[in-house]
Amino acid sequence: MKVIDFHTHIFPDELAPRAISVLLANSKESRNYTNGTYKELQKSMQTNGISTSVLLPVATKPSQVTTINRSCLDLKGNGTVPFGSLHPETKNIEEEISFLLKAGIPGVKFHPEYQDFYVDDPSYFGIYEQISAAGLIAVFHTGKDPGPFTCDHCLPDALARVHRNFPRLRIVAAHMGGWRVWDDVRKYLCGLPIYFDTSAVCHLLPPDDFVKLARKHGIERVLFGSDSPWFDQGESRRWIEELALTDSEKEMILSKNTQRLLTGEIED
Repeated sequence: MKVIDFHTHIFPDELAPRAISVLLANSKESRNYTNGTYKELQKSMQTNGISTSVLLPVATKPSQVTTINRSCLDLKGNGTVPFGSLHPETKNIEEEISFLLKAGIPGVKFHPEYQDFYVDDPSYFGIYEQISAAGLIAVFHTGKDPGPFTCDHCLPDALARVHRNFPRLRIVAAHMGGWRVWDDVRKYLCGLPIYFDTSAVCHLLPPDDFVKLARKHGIERVLFGSDSPWFDQGESRRWIEELALTDSEKEMILSKNTQRLLTGEIED
């Protein structure tokens, strides 16, 4: 079966050791399963039968946006699909979106905790409007975070407000709609025409609860993701494969839903 991992991270070779070290220092409950480089991700993909990995970079400063987005050109192919990044304080939003479109980059990643902005702050609605008009996918870290943050920058009710204001914006809510706030996910997000990915839920969300949540939301809007290097791609895949889901449901989560999203075949 073809498997697409929608949620992975890598760092430039020269920065990877420090990036891994800093992030682990800020999260005592985390560990890394690769060294965070492109080469190690490729090894993990080959070992664990992952056909394609989507790369989700995060610009923690506005000054990083252009460099991150230009690096996407070097990461296309060999089984990887790079996303771009936008910081909410980016000044040249139109220029960056134009570049991403011309480069064939399908979307951007936001991490409201790392980027220190509230996802439903009207000050940033102009960015969502431009992303929506461009047809780009917007991936949000949602819910809590193991790092030293307030963990309230992108909660399910806030993301629901973003959707109500921008119903055509193609949203992916990482970590099954809200890491470790899944009761609120059920209350505010389940059933909305947005996507969840499964990153960082392996062994954290009880299997029966995952199945109920996925079906309540709609299996057709759930994407497999590991959150590599923080979670192992193989273990995350096996966790999905061992759930009490039908073979058809597993195939949808592991590949078909992501293929449809990336090619623009979106259900209304």
